Amino acid sequence: MQLSWFPFSLIATLLFGVAMAFYKLPSAKNHNLFAATFWSLAIPTILAFIFFHSYLSLGTPAMIWTALLWGITFTCIVLLQMYALRHIDTNVLFPITTTASLIVTVLIGIFFFNEHISTLQTFGVILAVITIFYFLYKGGNMRYSRLLTGVGSGIIFISAFNKILQKIVADKFDIHVFQIYQYLFAAIFALLIYLVLHRRDWKTHIFSGGLGIGSLIGVFSFFGGYALYIALTKGSFPLITSIHSLYILITALTAYFLFREQLTIKKIFLLLLAIVAVILIRIG
Repeated sequence: MQLSWFPFSLIATLLFGVAMAFYKLPSAKNHNLFAATFWSLAIPTILAFIFFHSYLSLGTPAMIWTALLWGITFTCIVLLQMYALRHIDTNVLFPITTTASLIVTVLIGIFFFNEHISTLQTFGVILAVITIFYFLYKGGNMRYSRLLTGVGSGIIFISAFNKILQKIVADKFDIHVFQIYQYLFAAIFALLIYLVLHRRDWKTHIFSGGLGIGSLIGVFSFFGGYALYIALTKGSFPLITSIHSLYILITALTAYFLFREQLTIKKIFLLLLAIVAVILIRIG
């Protein structure tokens, strides 16, 4: 019984890892990123309502405003990630952004919430910084343009902000009804962006390839998130989230088979270092 959380944690890691690899599909198939983003959020909205509609009475104005903020920021993350994956391999982008966002989260906890960093976390942060450096630099020179560096920075800081939001939500609101509103607002925001950018030809792309790819991402993301939530109700948060960090390995392997992304010995080594850094930061 003590390990009843483990199957759900494993399922969440596998589904989320595959979903993140699918973020590269719109650019690989030359489909509209904005349409794919909308459907990747619209499908979880529908699924969340089907599974959690009985919890709607537990919604509060404060929760709805928080869900609106989460929806807007999460949509921005998805769009930035899909754009970045046009130029960067998944086995580089996600290890960098995952470890860097955790570093930012730790620093915010220290400076704004008076949290203390343990020895293990300190070692994890140092290891993460070293890993990121070797991912980004070659021969002392930055591998990527300023634009891509800016996109990556946006992903990192917004992701760290969303982690703080999720912590607030877990402490103050019912997570079931929150999922309905978070996906709903994210889908609405994504649709508004799409309609503004394609106001003259919106029918051309909305039901094209982006529909299939976005729906695929949405299904994997929703059930992965749902499995993670079930695991968190049964087990230890640090242990479960540490296992969940293995998703970057699943993403790299999925992208290798789907897109033939190169997995060199150096990349595999840095990927494993990133996973160790994430685990140390989370269990520290």
